[in-house]
Amino acid sequence: MLKEIIVEEIRRKGFITFDRFVELSLYHPGFGYYTSKRVKPVPGEDFITSPELSSAFGRTVALWIEEASMRFGIPLNILEPGGGKGFLAKEIMASLNVENYTVLERNLNVEIPGANVIGSLDEVKPFRGFIISNELFDAFPFKRIKKLEGKLFEVVVKESGGKLFEDLIPAGENVHSHFELIGCELEEGCEYSLFTGYDSFLKKLGEKLAEGVFLTFDYGWECRELMNRKGGTLRTFRGHRVGDNPYEDIGKVDITSDVDFTYLKTVMKRYFRSVEVIPQSKFLLNAGIDKIGGEVPEILTLIVEMGRRFKAVTAFKGGKFEKVRG
Repeated sequence: MLKEIIVEEIRRKGFITFDRFVELSLYHPGFGYYTSKRVKPVPGEDFITSPELSSAFGRTVALWIEEASMRFGIPLNILEPGGGKGFLAKEIMASLNVENYTVLERNLNVEIPGANVIGSLDEVKPFRGFIISNELFDAFPFKRIKKLEGKLFEVVVKESGGKLFEDLIPAGENVHSHFELIGCELEEGCEYSLFTGYDSFLKKLGEKLAEGVFLTFDYGWECRELMNRKGGTLRTFRGHRVGDNPYEDIGKVDITSDVDFTYLKTVMKRYFRSVEVIPQSKFLLNAGIDKIGGEVPEILTLIVEMGRRFKAVTAFKGGKFEKVRG
């Protein structure tokens, strides 16, 4: 059904950009992956996140929040964008005497005991507290940009006889302005995933946080490590298998790509301050995961396997903050 909806839109417009294709595939209200498939409160259907892997992750994040709250006098009001199935929220609320916990989630059918689930940032009033998220920014729709013969091109999706295929169009001014902001040059013959939605989202998020701390975890690299990938970093997930064809089983597979932390930091600095990116392993160890206890194999995965590729990003808004441990 979702494929037919996409085909119909392409026929009306001639083509759709790849980020529009991802938007429909993941977030179509009735048939998107995150709105219809990945909704059950069970861990690891197609992939497993840090909060799903071990409760130690959420409890360690709670330790860090508690320390920051006491040090800076920040109330325990927490907003979690992209809270998904609620595993992180559950552990934080079980560990702390939270004043208010709000989850921003497009799937309003999700139930997270103790949390207020909302569907739009417009429902959030400016507050003092914390913004916490995990694997939020890799779930944004993204453009795919290629460099051929020294020029930038954008991948678009077309159809013929009901079959989807890719084509290239010259990159527009919007794409070029983003690349100027990134500060790294895409190498010849390589592909880069451009998350253009960061700026508007972070601007609105910054307006909502009157004073407090923003902590987010995600996977990816700095721009210099992403600009030399011939095949880019697009991937799909289904049944714990990694694929590279987003046009199979549309709405049934996750479509994602690596986060460019150089770009993310640059955008975040427009609306927050003291932005810092460190390995997830360093964050968890500094925050006291060794004090938490839990299953050793899962904790080692959080620190070693996931700890290398995942990063923790911290940022501040308002007030006079000193550096938070971690």
